[in-house]
Amino acid sequence: MSNVSIEKMIQVELKGIPKDKLHEIYDLIHYFKVGVKKAQVEDVKSLRFASEKKFAAIWKEEKDDVWESYL
Repeated sequence: MSNVSIEKMIQVELKGIPKDKLHEIYDLIHYFKVGVKKAQVEDVKSLRFASEKKFAAIWKEEKDDVWESYL
């Protein structure tokens, strides 16, 4: 199913909702969108933490002179 047909289906469904209930639909959509963005941010943070942990593990056994050579 293409995105356009999904968008059309949503529009058709929205037209059938009473006007006094539209604010509830807006809240649902808004908080869903916020949740998706938050999940994406959490995924990025999780990946960053995992990569930092892996990087630290790689360099864990190095001697000080190796570290100092990079300064």
